[in-house]
Amino acid sequence: MRSSLTTLAYALLANAVNGQLDIGSLLSGLGPAPADDPRWTDFHPPGTGDVRSPCPGLNALANHGFIHHDGKNMTLPHLIEGLAAGMNMGADFTVAISGAGLLSSPDPFAGAFDLNDLDMHNFPIEHDASLSRQDAYFGNDYSFYNDNWQQVLNFYDGKTTTDVPTASRAKYARVNDSMTINPTFTYGTREAIFSYGETALYIQSMSDPASGMAQIDYVRSLFEQEKLPFELGWRPSAAPITLQSLGNMVFELFLANPQNVPEGLTITANSYKDAFEAVAGGSNILANLTDGLSTSVGL
Repeated sequence: MRSSLTTLAYALLANAVNGQLDIGSLLSGLGPAPADDPRWTDFHPPGTGDVRSPCPGLNALANHGFIHHDGKNMTLPHLIEGLAAGMNMGADFTVAISGAGLLSSPDPFAGAFDLNDLDMHNFPIEHDASLSRQDAYFGNDYSFYNDNWQQVLNFYDGKTTTDVPTASRAKYARVNDSMTINPTFTYGTREAIFSYGETALYIQSMSDPASGMAQIDYVRSLFEQEKLPFELGWRPSAAPITLQSLGNMVFELFLANPQNVPEGLTITANSYKDAFEAVAGGSNILANLTDGLSTSVGL
């Protein structure tokens, strides 16, 4: 952590400072913005002083103004509304990622974090064997790195849509590459789950929570430009993308991996949710950190 405070102290201080959220009002009416919302086509890359995360999805939402364009002062209510409006991400996922963001912030009890706070090695967005970032060992682990991304795209050569078996092979190829070239490569159970989650996120956010079939040009827009491919015909999923749907996809990807046994892991549909709770120190601490919001969304 970036402070000497314990995780529990972080949580208790955050609860005391933030006050009580109107949870019912916050969670009601969440969903994608209407098709005529100008933010879909109002795309602006980051400027001087703006910050971004290692996550292309969060960065795209900032580039379109669904969350603060400068990437700063990310509060729970702001993120819940912005991620739902731009990608129909469920509140449970947003609360989980926000809990990690608050804990990685230099000032967790302030109730907000900046996107670049999420660039914390193995906690939980940044991890070795990323699909589109370098490992931390090589320096810049938060900016798009085309060489790694091309390794992923090579698996989709000749295809126009993603599919679970191909996505799983592409993800594991990145693991093998990092394992070979990175002398400090870290890939335990938690890193593996978040690595599978990275793949589940791009598949579902660019298609839907179930099919595993996202158009490749949509995915490329997300990763290469950090842009929502609205003008290419993409629309956010009609069904929310939740920790449960992502966990189901993580499990499918794991089962499709022809080399899952050497990883030595046991992954279930609940593993993704459990990994986020573990990062936050458990459900009780997460509840304190989020003013009880995590309990309301099933965490």
